Amino acid sequence: MTKKTLLLQTTLAAAAGLLVAGAANAQTKEVPVGVTVGGYYTSFYKVQDRDKPAQTDQSAQALGQDAEIWFNIRGVLDNGTVVGGRVELEGTTYADQVDETYLFVEKSDVGRIEIGATDRVTGKMLYFAPNAIPGHSTTVNSEYSASNVGPLMWFANSGHDNDGINLYTASNRYFGSKVGKGLQLGVSYVPNGCQDFSAQGSTAGCGGGFSSTANGGLSQQYAIAANYVESFGSVDAALYAGYNSVHIENSSTDPRQAGWQLGAQFAYNVGDGSAIQLGGGYSNEDRSATIERTAWSAGLKYLTNGSKPGSVGIGVEYHNRVDETVGSADNELDYYTFGVTYQLATAVQTFAGVGVSDNDTGTASTSAKQTFGVVGLGLRF
Repeated sequence: MTKKTLLLQTTLAAAAGLLVAGAANAQTKEVPVGVTVGGYYTSFYKVQDRDKPAQTDQSAQALGQDAEIWFNIRGVLDNGTVVGGRVELEGTTYADQVDETYLFVEKSDVGRIEIGATDRVTGKMLYFAPNAIPGHSTTVNSEYSASNVGPLMWFANSGHDNDGINLYTASNRYFGSKVGKGLQLGVSYVPNGCQDFSAQGSTAGCGGGFSSTANGGLSQQYAIAANYVESFGSVDAALYAGYNSVHIENSSTDPRQAGWQLGAQFAYNVGDGSAIQLGGGYSNEDRSATIERTAWSAGLKYLTNGSKPGSVGIGVEYHNRVDETVGSADNELDYYTFGVTYQLATAVQTFAGVGVSDNDTGTASTSAKQTFGVVGLGLRF
């Protein structure tokens, strides 16, 4: 039998990954709460050739790093319920030196609850295009391109990493599905724009842990997501749908913005561990009372042997985004990437890639076109 390789080496969060494997959760023996350490470390060299409006002049080359240390907390109660949490420490200096911090409770046959600062269900359950370059795609932040300062296919108005709550159903075994496959539903609620005592992604102050109602602050966010993962012979399939609604504080024109998304990813398992991955999606969102954003992505990737040592990956990815603004010129971004990976060893990967971003704002002084290249080494532990 050919080993299934759906979503190997992508940055997408698989539905099965949100819940601990059934065998682990089925333990009835109590396990004391303990801590393990994990994370990733990526180092890279990047170059660019960019049209340089005066206010965005940039250097042509740089060295960069992206690293996080994850403190994973986990214990098992005598009834098989798993309790735990996670604290993510940035290995390089960012605005939030401690990234995600949250607690969770889960049972394999019921579902999972997460409470704290983490991504919302529309960020964890999505399936779009497979990434061409590790750590650089339409579904993750990028360290290589100024145009991809945030995940391009995510909702713009979203409380990722704000303090909130996520609820997931178990990956149900509908239609004969095995454990970890089938249909899964997720719901998120975020009361305000706070992460601990600091504002995150909004203008709201968070002194004392309560946000102000400053203009533009995000609050009362509701997000719903669903995915369905299944295998059909040599083909693996994953489908995704998401909806997001958020209140904009003190907005006199349109206090609540909403959006929806659809995505899919497929993998054809050729044989001997090799697979062809194909995916993409569409997103529509009201960014403000006067701006409607539409975006879509598509990608193709070939892996010679999954994530095993010696495996080679070759991928391409495309993204188009249009912000239609009432009474003003549209802002359009076209984005292309091509990448090659080589698996040196388990959890050790080298990569190289090139990309082009063309951001047309309708104004010559602010529009920019960039061609970039990157080579790097990534570790996961």
